[in-house]
Amino acid sequence: MISQFRNITLMKKLILIQNDHPGTGKSALANSIHHYLLKADSGHQQVHIVDEHSDSGDSDATIFDANTLNPRDFLATLDAGSVTVCEIQTGMGEFFGRFFQQHELDNILNEAGISLTVVIPVTGEAESFESVIEAAEVYSDNAEYTIAHLVTSSYDDDDKIWDSSYAARVMDMFEAVEVHIPETTFQLEMELRSQHVDLAGALAQPNPDETYGREFTKWFQKVLVQIDGVRQYLFGDDFRAPIIEHKPARRATAKAR
Repeated sequence: MISQFRNITLMKKLILIQNDHPGTGKSALANSIHHYLLKADSGHQQVHIVDEHSDSGDSDATIFDANTLNPRDFLATLDAGSVTVCEIQTGMGEFFGRFFQQHELDNILNEAGISLTVVIPVTGEAESFESVIEAAEVYSDNAEYTIAHLVTSSYDDDDKIWDSSYAARVMDMFEAVEVHIPETTFQLEMELRSQHVDLAGALAQPNPDETYGREFTKWFQKVLVQIDGVRQYLFGDDFRAPIIEHKPARRATAKAR
């Protein structure tokens, strides 16, 4: 299997977005990263891992059914773009972890010159941290990690819950980067409801910042700033992006592996 992918261009990037806890904002985050890369004019693609073949809502995304997913097709798809943003459907994280280990994808990706970043969105609910531990056990030091905090109350409240958790200590060991996705405002929620769309659905549109009003545009700009702050961790040191004014990224305290 490895020899079949030796000619893949070096320094490609696979970004896995996963958390089996529902409501962590995986789709909203994946679509936000997609729009950031579009604005950066970067060649990339979207991939979805689902439990059954269905319409993901993104016509340009490649959909892999768990029943037919295989290493050959998956690696061939990664070869089609310099950056692949792969969203793993809720409940499919454990499945993909077994797939990753059984087919020794860590060795295949390394041989193919594809670096792996695992992005785990979490909320202020401690139950959402369980997937962090599971991901660390599966990917270990074969990946870089980004924790994306979906703000549910205040930064301080959510940070206290996260900082005191075992999951945070594990991510400290892997020198994970943290990013905060800002909370949506009441006005934005009402605007989306009036158009009968949720946040992930709005972000699936081609130009959401031109479609959903000023409140959405303000929120979306904050999200892009957060992504821009961690662009090198997500997309690699050689990644060049538009200049967006932002504060430096927060990196978890580094500890010895």
